[in-house]
Amino acid sequence: MKNFNFDGHKLFYNFETAYNLLTDKPTNPVYIEYSPVGNCNHRCLFCAYDYIGYQSRRLDKDKTIASINEFAALGVKAMLFAGEGEPLVHPNIDDFILAAHDCGVDSAIYTNGALFTPKRAEKILDKLTFIRISFNGGTREVYNTVHQSDDFDKVVENIKFAVKYKKENNIETDIGLQFVVIPENIDSVLALAKLGGELGVDYLAIKPFVQHNDQKGYHFEQNYSLEEIGKILDEAEKYSTPEYKVIARKEAFRKYHERTYDHCLALPLFGVVLSDGNVYACGPYLGDERFCYGSIYESGVKEIYKGERRKEILEFAKHKLDCKKECMPNCRLDAINRSLWELKNPTVKHLNFI
Repeated sequence: MKNFNFDGHKLFYNFETAYNLLTDKPTNPVYIEYSPVGNCNHRCLFCAYDYIGYQSRRLDKDKTIASINEFAALGVKAMLFAGEGEPLVHPNIDDFILAAHDCGVDSAIYTNGALFTPKRAEKILDKLTFIRISFNGGTREVYNTVHQSDDFDKVVENIKFAVKYKKENNIETDIGLQFVVIPENIDSVLALAKLGGELGVDYLAIKPFVQHNDQKGYHFEQNYSLEEIGKILDEAEKYSTPEYKVIARKEAFRKYHERTYDHCLALPLFGVVLSDGNVYACGPYLGDERFCYGSIYESGVKEIYKGERRKEILEFAKHKLDCKKECMPNCRLDAINRSLWELKNPTVKHLNFI
């Protein structure tokens, strides 16, 4: 049975890292996200990165490959190529993925899929742990409206080839779709749930739209509650089969804007290399100097991650950052922070009666 655990976390499968966090010992990152480029070939209505400005910049090939090797030497276990632009726009993205694979690191990519051509699938699909394709419309009309492109048919054909190539070559890489629910596409959820099964992908994840604090171009006052959207999510999940899983992220809808912790304890686990080479502690704070560790153009990864600047930022997040007021909802580290905060500040009574 496939268990992707999108609404939970996997920290406690990394026992030593979890122990270090809970006992306040120095902790190296487990997971690094690269943002290879600042520009994108789509202009999705809801893009959370519009506040960065779609800058025409890209990571240097040699510096990036060097940093990939240095992160692997530091103990990083997983790398995601995603970020504020479309990663497949970068002319050397294949080299980055191959470099991560050669280091023994799990690598994955978030993409809109328009540039995931058959030629590229043949080159990198088996080097990825997963590929997740942003697919935000169940019909051609809705998709093209939300993505502000006419790539529906192109992406469908790319997915068909990737699925066929995977099966013919016994590749284990998971091929998934992700659908962000907004008013403009909610009526096409079931159409996409059906289409995903027909395409033969491994999963479809349905998640709430998350409004970034500094987002400029798209806004609506209140996200859908689980009560409002629960029935359609239940219907979507009925398209699941043993080979294809529709994952409605109900906990994300239920816990939207709800935080059970005051400060961020999970920040040591994570890092983002932005398309300008700067390394940030947290995805929602890209461009915020308070959360910038340094630059891979100026320093080595070990120097950045063992430096005083990182220590200061982690201490700030751990003791002073007001997550309930300052942080955007449903961040990537939310589930881990919930668990760590509960273990450090237990609300459960009679703990010894296990």
